[in-house]
Amino acid sequence: MRHQHPFRIRPAGPPRRRARAAVLAVVTALTLTTTAVGTSQAAQPESTATRQTAATTSPAGATGATTRTGAAPETSAVSLTGTHCTPTAAGSRERRAGATEACVSASPAQAAPRSRSAIAPLADASCAITAPGTYSYERFSYCVSGINVLYVLRDSKGAELGRGTLQVATSATLPKAATTWQEQVTVRMTAASGEVTALNAKLRASCSTGCTATKTAPWYGGDLVLDQSLSGSVAYSSSPAQGAAAEFTTSYKLYVTSPGATAVDPNASWDNPRKVRCDNAVGGTSPAGCAVPSVMPVVPLKATASDPGGAVAAYDWAQKNLDGAWGTKGKPLTRATSGASARTAATCAGFTPETDLLDNDTCGDFPFGETKEGGSAGSDCVDVIPNLSHGEWDTYILNDARDPDPSRPCVRAHVKDADRQFAAGQLAEGFADQRVIDADQFELTLSTPDGGPQASCLDETLPDGRVPSGDGWILNTSEPVEAVNKTTDPVGKAGERPTRAQACVGLGYVKGKPAGGDITGWQDAKLYRTAQSPGTKLARCHLVPNVIGGRGNQYNLVPCWQVGMNTGTPSMRTYEAMAEKLVKGETDDAGRSLGPDDAIFYQVTPVYKDATSTIPVGVTMIATIERANGPSEQLFPNVYVTNTLENTGTLNLGN
Repeated sequence: MRHQHPFRIRPAGPPRRRARAAVLAVVTALTLTTTAVGTSQAAQPESTATRQTAATTSPAGATGATTRTGAAPETSAVSLTGTHCTPTAAGSRERRAGATEACVSASPAQAAPRSRSAIAPLADASCAITAPGTYSYERFSYCVSGINVLYVLRDSKGAELGRGTLQVATSATLPKAATTWQEQVTVRMTAASGEVTALNAKLRASCSTGCTATKTAPWYGGDLVLDQSLSGSVAYSSSPAQGAAAEFTTSYKLYVTSPGATAVDPNASWDNPRKVRCDNAVGGTSPAGCAVPSVMPVVPLKATASDPGGAVAAYDWAQKNLDGAWGTKGKPLTRATSGASARTAATCAGFTPETDLLDNDTCGDFPFGETKEGGSAGSDCVDVIPNLSHGEWDTYILNDARDPDPSRPCVRAHVKDADRQFAAGQLAEGFADQRVIDADQFELTLSTPDGGPQASCLDETLPDGRVPSGDGWILNTSEPVEAVNKTTDPVGKAGERPTRAQACVGLGYVKGKPAGGDITGWQDAKLYRTAQSPGTKLARCHLVPNVIGGRGNQYNLVPCWQVGMNTGTPSMRTYEAMAEKLVKGETDDAGRSLGPDDAIFYQVTPVYKDATSTIPVGVTMIATIERANGPSEQLFPNVYVTNTLENTGTLNLGN
């Protein structure tokens, strides 16, 4: 039985001769404005094409699917040329049927396809036909869809005898840890009319210096009828030397003919508008891999509540609060592989560990020494200390935080070495995962946990100058005094005296530091004791008590009688014990206890006789239990404890 060829031409009058030699093949001219890279036509591959109808999809495991990252892909348009016409070959079936000319033109597909065949998936979802004829890029993928190729037959009078439309799509996923990849190619016949009922499509791929096209043809054969697809893959390989990178362009030629015709190469081609890069230059143990270098890499640093995330939290604070906003969109960082240690040393020069606040305090520099933006002088930086509080990281500015300068060029984070190494490890992993090599710019995303509702002293507007303490904070304030000891001979030098102590503490409290040192008024207190009650024991009273995190420095200590204001009944210790019981997780005599996100707001204020006083005559104390769900209740009301000896009510130490 004789099989009819799927491409049929009905007779339509005598043919018209062309002056120049005719060829049957018509080659699409899909050209970019960039210079094409010419290659010779490759031999047909041994494998056959994957044929699909409009109702079928690509075979399982086909390459080219793009991993979505959530960010909108970048795009570059293909510049398509006009119509290209070629006379039909003398003696061909087309000529015998009256077709003297075959014309091919390329244009973007309609953004709103009219037929089901036009909307069937051609490539990755990021190349959906919303911007037809436009390449779409992510860091590790590229694709294009919606290139329509129109084939038209005309007679000697220019009358149209028939037409057919092909739609072209390609997509590829680049390997992060290898340098060979495949590109999926799909051509579908989406329309046919008149004398054109079938077409033949062939594609050849190549790439420029630094790359080898190891499989240039995606299919063998290439005949198509309406609603049928050809789908296959081409392949590439690159071999960058150790420490080197190669950038190159992928290029394509598409030939459209009548079935059975022989195609010739008119050297018409189109290039991928953006380059691909394969490198072996990330460093460390990272293998060679490939990426689209024009797409900005995004390096994530993330810390959960269970991670040593102090450095990540400090860098997050810097990114949000300083003008540099390093690593945000529009203000990328630039990797610099040489000189990193020197830049870190410059920023951390003169760093003073705050061992009173943090054990094993080390310097975390930001911008990183691993970037060109790092290396600012440490004296110009903002010093901060992060603290994990109730599942959230708070960052505190050290020293004077009342008017921070957002133009400062760097931050020095006071963090444990484990926290600094945690951030450094994530940065190195991000460089490898995103293939960030020397001189690459990159964005930096920083993520820290949100612990949810908390006590108001932890979650609302927090006072400047506070320092972390466990999962809460402490704030000590002071004011100038003419002499730190007013009754000595000679009088003491000018200095400071404590004015108020506040603390917000919960179940994650840490014990404070013991009292010590020649605090303001200490020599005055000893002289008064010698004169009024020789041998009686003096003390340095913590304003925020040691048992809930109070520090043993001059801003949190005042001279007092050991038995009197410090201990005894009633004394400061009477009320301190009430707070201590709750932060230890115990239930008090009133049946109250703290939840995991509750806190005690604790405040003590020294009361002085006058502006020259170095020792208070007493202190006022008040504490409130603040619940995470909003309500609060007094732990104890505003009380006044005098600085008198024992319970005599006499010999007030205040001056």
